[in-house]
Amino acid sequence: MESDFSRFSKLKDICEVEISQELCPAEKKREYIRQTGSSTVHKVGNVEVECVYGSMKLEKMLADIICE
Repeated sequence: MESDFSRFSKLKDICEVEISQELCPAEKKREYIRQTGSSTVHKVGNVEVECVYGSMKLEKMLADIICE
């Protein structure tokens, strides 16, 4: 079985993400996705993961990621 991890190589390490505290929560979510390149696939250093949330609303998922 062969996996395709090519989408991970395009990701920005979330440790390099900077989000202004002056933005409203909705703008922070958009900025996080814009900077990282994905709302479900994340890179932290050398670790790359894909988060699967099932039917969870995008707002709840991003609130969990951003620790709102």
